[in-house]
Amino acid sequence: MKKRGLVIGLLIMLAVITSGFTYAFWAAGVAADSETATGTISVGTGNTVTSTVNVAAAVNSQGADDLVPAGFAETGKITSLTLTFSVDWDSTGLDASNLQSTLTVALTAATNPTPTSVLSLFNASFNGAGVGGNEYTVVTDGDAVSVVVTITMDEPADKAEYDLVAGLDILLTFSFTVAASTTPAP
Repeated sequence: MKKRGLVIGLLIMLAVITSGFTYAFWAAGVAADSETATGTISVGTGNTVTSTVNVAAAVNSQGADDLVPAGFAETGKITSLTLTFSVDWDSTGLDASNLQSTLTVALTAATNPTPTSVLSLFNASFNGAGVGGNEYTVVTDGDAVSVVVTITMDEPADKAEYDLVAGLDILLTFSFTVAASTTPAP
């Protein structure tokens, strides 16, 4: 019985010591106003694929605490979050290799846990072409396209809007759509 108590005590002490080092590691990594996270997406022919990103998890994975509006950055806070998606257009086993089409990416939803839409508070800028910068040339079974999305947040208009996001896990949903094509890649 004494050994069991000793083992439990040692495990608790190990957990406390480890959490102290973990905190020190994360605190040492906080220094920037923007951070980056990466994900991989595979889209089939003529399909739309959605991907959901937890803002808190993406921010925390970069060693920061919160995404905040411009002008509110301080230690542990960032004003922009850069997400990078590697997008493949996979043929569906048909003779569809080496076709060229357009991949369109959009931020389609931002919700809190209730789930209430807070999309109006979030902005997405893309590194592609087209009017919104959200179009990319993609080739079936070709090289992956790098989609870089920078997320920023607007300042809430009032306390009610602030309460919809403050301290809550916000989920951002992106859609990735490849238009059906019969155009061979150059």
